[in-house]
Amino acid sequence: MVDPVSSWLLGSNRLLVGAALAKAVARELIRLEEVHRAFGPLTVLEGVNLRIDEGDRIGVIGHNGSGKTTLLRTISNQDQDVGDITFAPALRLAFLTQVRDIVDEATLGEELSRRGRQFLELEEEISEIEGRMEEPSFYEGDWQPTMERYQELQSLMARSGGGDVAGHATEILKALNLDQSSMEVPLNSLSGGERAKVALARQLVGLDQIDVFFLDEPTNHLDFNTLEWLERFLNRFEGALMIVSHDRYFLDRVCNNIAEVQDAHIRGYPGNYTSYLKQKEIFLQTLNDRIEKTQKEIKRLQGAMQSMKRSNKFDKSVSQKHFMITRSQRELKWLKSLKPRKRQSLNFNLQSAEKSSLDVLEFRDASLSFDSLSRPIFKDLVVSVRRGQKIGVIGPNGVGKTTLLRLITGDLELDSGNLEISPGVQIGYFHQDHRTLDFDLTPVEEVRRLKPRMDYGDLRALLGQFQFTNDMVSTPLSKLSGGERARIALLRLLLEENNMLLLDEPTNHLDTDAKEALEMALTEFDGGIITVSHDRYFLDKVCDTIWDLQGDGSLVVWPGNYSEYKSRTISSTHNS
Repeated sequence: MVDPVSSWLLGSNRLLVGAALAKAVARELIRLEEVHRAFGPLTVLEGVNLRIDEGDRIGVIGHNGSGKTTLLRTISNQDQDVGDITFAPALRLAFLTQVRDIVDEATLGEELSRRGRQFLELEEEISEIEGRMEEPSFYEGDWQPTMERYQELQSLMARSGGGDVAGHATEILKALNLDQSSMEVPLNSLSGGERAKVALARQLVGLDQIDVFFLDEPTNHLDFNTLEWLERFLNRFEGALMIVSHDRYFLDRVCNNIAEVQDAHIRGYPGNYTSYLKQKEIFLQTLNDRIEKTQKEIKRLQGAMQSMKRSNKFDKSVSQKHFMITRSQRELKWLKSLKPRKRQSLNFNLQSAEKSSLDVLEFRDASLSFDSLSRPIFKDLVVSVRRGQKIGVIGPNGVGKTTLLRLITGDLELDSGNLEISPGVQIGYFHQDHRTLDFDLTPVEEVRRLKPRMDYGDLRALLGQFQFTNDMVSTPLSKLSGGERARIALLRLLLEENNMLLLDEPTNHLDTDAKEALEMALTEFDGGIITVSHDRYFLDKVCDTIWDLQGDGSLVVWPGNYSEYKSRTISSTHNS
């Protein structure tokens, strides 16, 4: 019987794929053997062994910068530095990249007509055969098998929708509620969520003829309806999936295996994200117990050998003890190599200001409309917030979620009705585009702007707790990543000491460790929270109330977190 540590090590050498274990005859699609990938002196992937079979749904996780996107690109392009990446014969692969492959200057119709990555292999082979057909010498040999292959490829292109990408993509857009847009509308006039839908629709064309589908952060900018549609679509997909995502709820609903990229290696865990968390906890505890036990054994053996030497017992037993110590030391070194390197953990400690009155704010008969929209944003809205309440605001893209927050901050005014904010309410606002920050400043300067009298040593220590290195603290915010800017914006909230937080997509750009630290801090925060978020896992952890914006100017209040809201809405749908 293999102990838990050895079992886990086996998982690191060959990703344990649930479908492959359940079906020993599953077709192997892609195999990686001892794959290395580096950029200059930085090793991103080292000794990666991985196998992808039919039916696998592999969620790829890891902190920002760990190499998740590099893994997908390296496999897709087969451009490893060392090692082998083998594709099954005639394998077809589609790739939805994190930076959406769209042409900003194109119209919607032009963009939908472009063929995606899933047609690359077909186009290349068709083009190669057509080039050979132009040569007179081609017809001197046995050209008929090649022509049969050419006809087969043309037929496959037609069956996949490659001859009418726009037509097939438009049908997908109907399912995503974006078919009302004119084909002449420029892409740069669409919202981020709408552009994400366009890129998604184009990449999903012909997927029934695809063997492997790579998706890099597919849930970014998608509203709940689109997310749920995508989950259903992927669960019906018959090929293999490899998905990089920080959306833990999505990983739970779609994936049957988790691959963690950490310290340039990959560790495999069968099951979904929640199963991974349990297995990882058991593994780390088992590993620590083994390390402690081995250290005690080495100390015992060394003590026994010293006693023998003091007694002048230089017989065979001394050499045996020496051999046992050497073997235990090798085991200890191996066990320690399995232990993940410690990263500086985020330390959120949100302290609320003095408590406000019991009733924090209230909308009474509040209405708001925009000239560009035929429907009202809010119509005769009546809703209130109590002290300590933690509210998640949900609804389709463009329904008015961020507008609601901007009304509370005073950036917008109601057309009619009232918004009353009680005395003593101190509001902190996290904007999803981090507009509360001055991008020309460095992290040190941004914190100084808020706390000019803070001791420099304390300031640097605080930035260190938020994972800012010596180089980063002197870099302008404009040159930092979205995740790094998000951490500075959250640090501002920590320093402001508010008792009411307005959070607009606070988990965007954060890796899983940062999300978990933020969730713990917000759960312990004794002030009120109104948060707009598409992160369903986050809404489950933090919120005790859901505000569901309907799109007709009304709002429905649901007690409980997101899962409880979802359960009640499904139940009411079945009963109606």
